[in-house]
Amino acid sequence: MKLVKETHEILKKELQPFDFENPIMDPKVLVEEMHRVRRKDGGIGLAANQVGVDTRVLVIGMGDFTVEGADDFSKAFFNPEITSYGEKEEYMIEGCLSFPGLFVKVKRSVDIEIKYFDEEGVQWLDNLTGITSRILQHEIDHLNGVVCMDRKVNTTIVKDKKVGRNEPCPCGSGKKYKKCCIRS
Repeated sequence: MKLVKETHEILKKELQPFDFENPIMDPKVLVEEMHRVRRKDGGIGLAANQVGVDTRVLVIGMGDFTVEGADDFSKAFFNPEITSYGEKEEYMIEGCLSFPGLFVKVKRSVDIEIKYFDEEGVQWLDNLTGITSRILQHEIDHLNGVVCMDRKVNTTIVKDKKVGRNEPCPCGSGKKYKKCCIRS
C-alpha cells in the first residue's frame, strides 16, 4: 500500500461505506497498513482513498511527537460521521500527504461530535476538540471526495513549492517538514 498521486481520481470520489459483513479487506490489516503508510510519510492522518482504497476508513496518530490539544495515540475510524459542529471556528494552515509541500489556510469548527465504528465493528460517539477535531474534519473531507484545496481561503497558499522532508516546515513551527504538527 502506498500514497496515490495527487491527480488520482479516487481523491475526488465519495467513498463507499465499510461493510463489516463483507469487508473489502480484513479491517485490522487495513488499519495496520494505513498506519504504516501514515508514519512512513510523516502524516498525522490518512484516509483510505489516499492509498487507493474505496472505503470510508481513516486513521490518525501522533507518532513520536505531541501537539497541544491532541492525545498521543493511534486510532482508526470506520464509517465516521460528524453529527454536530461547535459554533466556534478557527483558521489554521493545513498540509496534506496527497499534496506534498502545499499548505493552505482552512477555516474549521474547533469542536465536533463524531459517530464511528472501530475495527471490531463497535459503534462509538465522541466529542473532539482542537487539533484532533481538525484532523478528523480534514480526513472526513477526503472520504467525501473533498481535498483541502477545495476548502482553502482564496489566495492563502502558504507555500506552493516542494519542501523536502528534512527542511523546516513553512508553517513556522520550527519542526522538520516530515514531523510537522499540521500535516494530515
